Amino acid sequence: MLELFWITIGVGGVWLAIFIASLFELRSLPRVVPARGASHGPLPRVSVIVPARDEEANIIDCLESLLSQDHTDIEVIVVDDGSSDRTADLVARMSRQDYRVRLVRLGDLPSGWTGKCNAAYQGVVRGHPRGEWLLFTDADTRHESQSISAPLQVALDRKLDFVSLIPHLEACSFWERLMQPTMAALIAIFQRPSRVNDPRLPDIFANGQYILVRRETYDRAGGHAAVAGKVLEDVELARAINAAGGRVFLAMGRDLFSTRMYTNLHSIIEGWAKNFYMILGSRLPRVLIAVSAMSLLSLWPAIVGFFSSGALIAGANVLPQPYLWGALGVYVLVLVFQFVLRRLNHWYPRYAPFAPLGSLLAIYVLAHSARLHRTGSGVRWKGRVVFDDKEKRG
Repeated sequence: MLELFWITIGVGGVWLAIFIASLFELRSLPRVVPARGASHGPLPRVSVIVPARDEEANIIDCLESLLSQDHTDIEVIVVDDGSSDRTADLVARMSRQDYRVRLVRLGDLPSGWTGKCNAAYQGVVRGHPRGEWLLFTDADTRHESQSISAPLQVALDRKLDFVSLIPHLEACSFWERLMQPTMAALIAIFQRPSRVNDPRLPDIFANGQYILVRRETYDRAGGHAAVAGKVLEDVELARAINAAGGRVFLAMGRDLFSTRMYTNLHSIIEGWAKNFYMILGSRLPRVLIAVSAMSLLSLWPAIVGFFSSGALIAGANVLPQPYLWGALGVYVLVLVFQFVLRRLNHWYPRYAPFAPLGSLLAIYVLAHSARLHRTGSGVRWKGRVVFDDKEKRG
């Protein structure tokens, strides 16, 4: 039993190191915030491309937020990817009300393409965008008034070709508030923005919910045609831009836009299973590291904490009381760390005590995602079975 106590102390030490490292990472994390004033005078035109499939619940709010930008030299091209609901009708009505909105309707999905890649590509080919810059954003996003102008000024100031932003995660249900921060934290372990933005390192990452790219560089890199069959098309597009000599930049954009990705537990599992394995590089060692980390850092302190508190209440003589209090203290310390980190990230800190449940579900999602991709079963998403091109060739 004494060995278990020392393991618990070791876990507490690891948590302390993670907490300190996370504070430094948060402090150094690039942020794009609303600008106080334009530094370039009139900004270049931006063509916004919004792929949409069965998004009638989101599309109007998304478009209204885009049309309310302080940068007015924009156009919005919505690509309806074979929706079975009223998405296309709503966009068509909006286009009659505002000349800046255009609708592109797609038919069957071509062989060798994922739905989102094809929609983004057709938005460029058939939408005939006239902007010097392209903004690819999802239909479930909501944009503040400077979500285009502020990142565009940063891109011009720093001579960037590709800017991707991380949003504020909107969550309304219990499962969203439990799971979304857990998944985001796991991604942050393997994809740190401070490394992504270091040109001396090979790390590449992007968030497909917001990609602002210079049109010239996008075309030179081959655009979405270069990543046609990729499920993780945002990261692969960033790689293509980087390989074409473009400068890639990832930053926090929490003050500029938000997204509510999923609305219930089923959609959370289905949505993350689509790409979680690939976010970890499609590598089993990383999967094992992630599972081990969640088990040791989240589940272990909770189990030991409940065991220690039960033993103290019952007066059981399993360990001397100082050891039991020490083990319980580690659990409380871990809770405090989780609460603080969730609060700093605006990740619903009151849900920190339920983190072990979130970790259990995250382990299931990761194992489910790995199984689907490694066996070539494909992932069902919005009525389609999604394969990565590697799986198709396999």
